[in-house]
Amino acid sequence: MTITVSLIDALLAILIVLAIILLYQLIVLIKNLIPSARSMAKIMDDTSHITDAAKTGTEEAHRLVNNLSGSLSDVIGTLHNNKSTVAAVTNLTNALTNLAKLAKSKKK
Repeated sequence: MTITVSLIDALLAILIVLAIILLYQLIVLIKNLIPSARSMAKIMDDTSHITDAAKTGTEEAHRLVNNLSGSLSDVIGTLHNNKSTVAAVTNLTNALTNLAKLAKSKKK
């Protein structure tokens, strides 16, 4: 019994086997990428929360610096206008106390 296989048939069979192997590899690759994509989404979500917290902290610091600036302006104005020195020191102490509270709350 003689089986004759042409060269085109042999190449076609090899290409079909290679296509099946490549398809299997592609399925395994996608299967392994799904958990990676999920963990990447979690990391991005955590990054978003950290960014929001940092934004809130910088806004509070900016507000506090503005309050401190206003208090210092009041102190300078008080000293220039010969107002009570005690009131000027009190304003400065209150501003510095607020700044210390902000620093202490950010450490926690």
